[in-house]
Amino acid sequence: MSVSPLTLTALSAAVAVEIAVAARYLARVRMPRPPVGVYTGGDVAVLCAGVVVAPLLYAALPGAAVSAVFGLVLCLAVQFTLAPLLTAAGLRATPWSWGAALAGTAATALAALTGHPGGARAGSGLLIAVAVVGVANLWTQSGLRAGHTAALAAALTGYDLAATTLTDTTARFFTQVQDRPFAPVLALTGGDRPVAVGLGDLLLLVLFPLVAAKAYGRAAAWSAALAGVLVTSAVSTCFALGVLSGGFPLLTALGPLIVAQHLYWRRRSGGERSTARWREGRPGPAPAPSGIELAAALAAPVPEGTPPGSWLALGAGRVLGTGPTPGLARRDARRQGADTTPTTARMV
Repeated sequence: MSVSPLTLTALSAAVAVEIAVAARYLARVRMPRPPVGVYTGGDVAVLCAGVVVAPLLYAALPGAAVSAVFGLVLCLAVQFTLAPLLTAAGLRATPWSWGAALAGTAATALAALTGHPGGARAGSGLLIAVAVVGVANLWTQSGLRAGHTAALAAALTGYDLAATTLTDTTARFFTQVQDRPFAPVLALTGGDRPVAVGLGDLLLLVLFPLVAAKAYGRAAAWSAALAGVLVTSAVSTCFALGVLSGGFPLLTALGPLIVAQHLYWRRRSGGERSTARWREGRPGPAPAPSGIELAAALAAPVPEGTPPGSWLALGAGRVLGTGPTPGLARRDARRQGADTTPTTARMV
């Protein structure tokens, strides 16, 4: 059965609209920051591990249980996405956001149970679209850096290639959730050859333009958004021409582009803009501390229990973090909430 070029075009358009809505949300809505500190490389490693392990765990569960788990996750994600919007509109966020999330989840489940696969697919797609906007904004506004996003894309590119082309992990997982409600795909059609984009692919398509806007500015955001839409359109064209016929690991094309864009903009900008500077509307990364600031930081008291010979992360006239190496001192500063790139010095 051939794939309709019109449907493939609609998928690329849907991705473009999703990116635009997420960018609008970023510009207009301030999400409450969760009490998780500042993102570090360890957090990215945990995200990667979750992506790798989840399909293996779900493969051991019945299809109905997988749908229930995904339905619960989507309901929670939709609720925390809608709550800030409703607050800004002057409504009581908690009851209205939970009501909307539960209503959408229940309607999707009811459509599936009553034999209306089209309705279940539409409901699932709407929930996924809202959830991706919220998750991408939560990560961006919580301090996820462009470098971390590039590292996540690089790691998932390798996994996507292995899981899709070298093993049958992805094929078995999507066979299990195919045509079920709350499946982790944005699908426009059903059947054996659905026109769809996976949840992980869609999340990175939306996420990188947001973190690029925060880290490097509007030009980087437009570049990232355009690259994502062009990759999606190119893959869709290959399906329309019959060059591709089975599942394609989209991240094998998107991941290297994300890494390349991050390296280009970091070199051009001289570093990433911090979340605090982005919120204040200030361009570029924080300037290096002046000699007076460094002198004040060196004169500041060192945290109690710091071993002799440790490295200190210095900035804002104080010691921001400590560690056995310069990199670990900077990491400790980020964990403590520092939103700048501190200078390091060694204790004597």
